Parts: sequence; structure tokens; C-alpha cells
Amino acid sequence: MSRSVLVTYAARAPVLAAIADVIGGAATVRRLTDFPEAERVAAVQAADAFFTQSIKSEFRPTELAHADRKLVQLMYAGVDRVPFDLLPSTTLIAHNGGAFAEQMAEHVLAMALAGAKKLLDRHVRMAKGDFDQFGALGTLRDGACAIIGYGAIGRETARLVRPFGMRVYGLNRSGRTTDNLEFIGTLEDLEPVLRAADLVVLSLGLNRRTHHLIGARELSWMKKTAIIVNVARGAVIDEAALYAHLKATPEFTACLDAWWIEPLSHGRFEIGHPFFDLPNVLGSPHNSAQVAGYLTSAARHAAKNVRRYLAEGRADRLVGADDRL
Repeated sequence: MSRSVLVTYAARAPVLAAIADVIGGAATVRRLTDFPEAERVAAVQAADAFFTQSIKSEFRPTELAHADRKLVQLMYAGVDRVPFDLLPSTTLIAHNGGAFAEQMAEHVLAMALAGAKKLLDRHVRMAKGDFDQFGALGTLRDGACAIIGYGAIGRETARLVRPFGMRVYGLNRSGRTTDNLEFIGTLEDLEPVLRAADLVVLSLGLNRRTHHLIGARELSWMKKTAIIVNVARGAVIDEAALYAHLKATPEFTACLDAWWIEPLSHGRFEIGHPFFDLPNVLGSPHNSAQVAGYLTSAARHAAKNVRRYLAEGRADRLVGADDRL
């Protein structure tokens, strides 16, 4: 019997072609949205694996029961919006971590440099006629970079900051890496790493352990001149604590690509504190991954994992209990 893989969202032709190219003859690849309504359940029952962007919105409630003992391959890295309670306990879920590492690391570096050089603040002040030519700026040169969540994004970030002479300290779940870092540890080592850092990069998943990982206490450990860059999830940081710290410590800089209330998760963008009134805040609309062709390259990355699952019955990047919020 021919094996079947379903793309559960209305993927565009280049994305669908990329998936089909990687899967090759291992399975037929079709979009669930192309099936008539009456045939959807049968298509889900017959499928061996799925590519999905949003489980809750792309599957009908009656279809989710038929995902048991099958692989649901997410197209994104974050799993904090996965409705685990709606899926059979036997469903295998794989995230797409690493698919966006290069462009996200580039975004980290851009934000860190802009923050160190106070580019946005000086731009705004110049527009008001304030030509502050001799005000002191910061530098990344010969500083320490702490990467909280040292995975694919962290590895790429480390590669980009090394030419600045930065020392790299990494934290991940295992406390291990084959990379040549100054230090590798776990979240148990958070305090000494934050105290040492000039640049802190948050690139870890949001789960029970990491929710509000950075609060008032953790911010107090950091240097007054430190820069924090968040390309993870907004809720990794305590919003009220961050705002208070930025107000009290004007030398401190926050570069935020991830926010607490965003359109994809909440249907709107909203902040509980006036961050954009502060000169030591730089924001972007959670778009660090979005460069030309990023959806196609991410589809190829995900498809390699599905192809392995079809060939070997096992997959990488499976979501476990520790990943859940």
C-alpha cells in the first residue's frame, strides 16, 4: 500500500514542491485542503504523517483522533501553542527547530549592534535636532555573550559574535556541546552566566521551566550596561519586571523580537507597559526568521525529518513532557 503524507494547511506551490522533492518516492504528498469535506476524515485515517502550521485550526475536531501513532511534523520551532490535550497520547509531535537558525542569528547580531551603538535613540534624537556627536556608545568587542538556549540558533549566533572577540557562554538542557565554548552548562548555572554577560541572547523554548525565567532577580544579576536580545517567546521574560528594570537602569538595553501578546497567539498585538517610550528599547514584530524563501527552506528541513520517519520509524526533534507549557 502506498504511503501518504498530508500537508494540513494551504501551502503554496513552492513549499509543496519542496516537500515532495525531499520525500521523493517514499510517500505521496497532498494537501488536506484539496480534499472534499466528505473525504477529509478518510484522508487523515490513511495518512502516515502530517505537516502542520497550526494543529487546532487545520484539523477538524473529529479528525484529530485519527492522528494516533502517527507523526505530526510542525513547521515551526515553538510548541507552546500545540493543543496537547486534543491529541491522542500516542501521537508523535516533532518541532522544526533549527530551520530558521541562520537568519535568526543574523537578526540577533543586528539588534545587538544597533543596541550597543544606540542607533535608534540617536536617529530619533537627530530627527528632533539633537546632534549628539560625542555621546559614548557601547561595543560588542571583547565582551561576553551568554546564549540561554544553546541550540541551532545559539550555535549560529556564537559563530557570528566570535569575530568581535566575544567569549561565548551557553546554557542548554544537557549542559553539553561539542562546540568550543568558554562555558557550557544548564539553567542551574544561570546566575553566574548572567553576571558575566555583556550580551544575553534568549533562544530557548517556552515551557513550565522557562516561563518568566528572567524576572526582577535575574535582571538584577546582569550588568547595568548589558544588552538582552529575546528571539524566543515574550513570556520567557517577566514583562513588568523588565519594564521596571529598563526605567531604573537607563544604561541597560532590551532588544525584543518576541512579545507577550501577539497576533498569531492572541489575535492582536498589545503591550502592558509603554516600552516604546523608552530610549533603551529596540523592537521588531517577531519577524527574525522571515527572509526571502524562508518557508521553502523550512519545509525542506521539516521534510527531511518526515522522510527519516517513513524510512526508519523514528524522527528527530520529538516533543517531550519537558517541552510543554
